[in-house]
Amino acid sequence: MSLPSFPIRSAIAATLLGCSLAAAQSGDRLPGFELERLDTNIGRGTLLVGNGELLVPTGLNVSLLGHYQRLPLVLRDGQNDLEIVQHRATALLSASYGILPWLEVGAQLPIVLFQQGTNPNDVGLAELTAQGLGTPVLQTRLGVLSRRRRQPVDLAADLGVGLPFGTGAALAGDDGLRYHARMTAGMELGWLQTSLEAGVLFRPNILLPTSDSDAEIREGASTEVRIGAALATTGKGLRGELGLRATFANPKPSVELLGGIRFPLVPGLEAFILGGPGFGSALGTPLYRVLTGISFRSEPPPKISFLDARADQELQLVLATPPSTSDEQPVRPVAAWELNALGRGEARAADGAAPPTPPKPHQPGPQEKVVLRGELHFARGSAELPGVVPLLDQAVLRMSEHANTGRILIEGHSDKDSADSFMAVRRAQAIRRYLIDQGIPATQVRIQGFGSDWPVSAQPATEQERQLNRRAEVLVITDSAAPLTTGATPP
Repeated sequence: MSLPSFPIRSAIAATLLGCSLAAAQSGDRLPGFELERLDTNIGRGTLLVGNGELLVPTGLNVSLLGHYQRLPLVLRDGQNDLEIVQHRATALLSASYGILPWLEVGAQLPIVLFQQGTNPNDVGLAELTAQGLGTPVLQTRLGVLSRRRRQPVDLAADLGVGLPFGTGAALAGDDGLRYHARMTAGMELGWLQTSLEAGVLFRPNILLPTSDSDAEIREGASTEVRIGAALATTGKGLRGELGLRATFANPKPSVELLGGIRFPLVPGLEAFILGGPGFGSALGTPLYRVLTGISFRSEPPPKISFLDARADQELQLVLATPPSTSDEQPVRPVAAWELNALGRGEARAADGAAPPTPPKPHQPGPQEKVVLRGELHFARGSAELPGVVPLLDQAVLRMSEHANTGRILIEGHSDKDSADSFMAVRRAQAIRRYLIDQGIPATQVRIQGFGSDWPVSAQPATEQERQLNRRAEVLVITDSAAPLTTGATPP
């Protein structure tokens, strides 16, 4: 970062980096302020720009990155260059945690590991310290829109505060609290994830004495407008991302462009490396910067069973018929297809004939491989999906891995309660609509309703036990040898 041609001491005063000529002769340090301009993203999205998506409740994201900058602070008088900061290396530890579907909190802790520059004693300034603590940041992210709720984009509001605990002598802390507010948005366009960000940063003024009087003046810009945009490829393997961030502040704007890659190491852990140039004369805009590090993300899995090949061959779903509570045949809800069959005289030939055997849940055959299995629970008399459905998101991901041979089978169940007994098919239909909206072909999603014939708890005594019966089971099955078959007669 360079400044216009002025005498060195005047430039220092005009750009918040020095004091009066008289004070400079006494060996004063540079005034304490936060030199760092890069504000990395906490949580989901690219490293530079958030995409408006929040972590699911109890989800955790932790990252540790190393950061190098070249020439973030250079003063020039037309003949000589005073490279106050030539090399600067920092570390940044950040974490975010999902509390509610619409609420996420996060924190950042930067540390200056090393910085080196020209000795400024010739102009009466003391050297900077080589290490120090940066400005800690606490942040809250509020979800406004979410594609998980079948809305067109992810949109979130970020509110944050920077605490005045940074080391001013290392140009790593402002003299007071700093605040930021911004909106982030994102959506997927095919194999690309787009992200946009716009916000404002309020930082404390830096009060400096002038060379003409002892009165203090406000030289520092207290407000900065920041705009960012990013593109990233989607998928689980090697991914690329490109981000652009512009800052508009007194006296001139600055722009930084960063591009790089992310790649997985082990499940949940990935590494990244990015770099790029900076343009402009705003404080802290380097000639270029490089970032590298690792990030770990853990989100609560749904009730899913992942089966290996050997276990898949041995899998048999054995569901015992619920014991009868009396000698009389229990009354069960009748599906529409059974009523039609009764009208044609096909279901029961005469009084005293045995009732038809209810259809059974799907039993995977030896040629089928169950790659995902889980269940969703519903409120009494309701087929409405919850706002966040990680099980169905996992099902979409598994189907993308088995696009040609994969099938999804949805089995709806209900409680024996009269207000809930006819909800089995509606629950399966609600899940089917959700999956189709996420891009799963309708021909690869099949549903089956079982009413209350196959409860988890045959004699529920509590509301929790009854809710176990109000469920929909989701199976993602791949079969390379034969098409999917069900163990039940479809209605």
